[in-house]
Amino acid sequence: MSGKFIVIEGLDATGKSTLVSKLVDQLNAVSLKCPPRLDAPELSVRDLRSYFDDRPHAQRRAYYRAANLIASEQAVRALEDSHVVMDRYWTSTVAYIALDEGFDVGEQFEASYPPELREPDAVILLTVNEEKRVERIRERNRSVEREEQKLEFDAVRRENVLRRYRGFSPIEIDTSHRDPEAVLQATLDILHNSGIILNEQLA
Repeated sequence: MSGKFIVIEGLDATGKSTLVSKLVDQLNAVSLKCPPRLDAPELSVRDLRSYFDDRPHAQRRAYYRAANLIASEQAVRALEDSHVVMDRYWTSTVAYIALDEGFDVGEQFEASYPPELREPDAVILLTVNEEKRVERIRERNRSVEREEQKLEFDAVRRENVLRRYRGFSPIEIDTSHRDPEAVLQATLDILHNSGIILNEQLA
């Protein structure tokens, strides 16, 4: 079979990881992340991200571009036998440029995929009202990443990130008043009604 490539996007604490997990089970799909997981135990993806997130703009974006290429190749291979659900992709790389120092809020950008990357069949953008998002972040027992700190305290930058996400014309689902099962059902309904996933492809 030739599977469908579905990307789940959104700011932190919008419910991406939960939806990815549920969608993978429902579609019997392969779960991937971007930046991708690495098999070598001595290489930590989180350590690499932390290192490059502290590097100058050019190096940081070069890292994420390479990470997208690796994730794309993983997806292409998995799609030969299965659907793929990916947690973040090139859309996030483009969106989060809005957090870089010196970013011009009026800057024009092209919401497109480089030719070396496999374009998704569907991009689901999860959103949530900011009060609920901050509440979810506070409930977590882990540190908040630097980019997330910028988003929480800067509404202009937060809106710029979302604007760049929306430039890709994603399917947008507001999770503010939906529990995880309702978010899953809304996603499945959209994928089915748009002809991306057929009923017989559901697990």
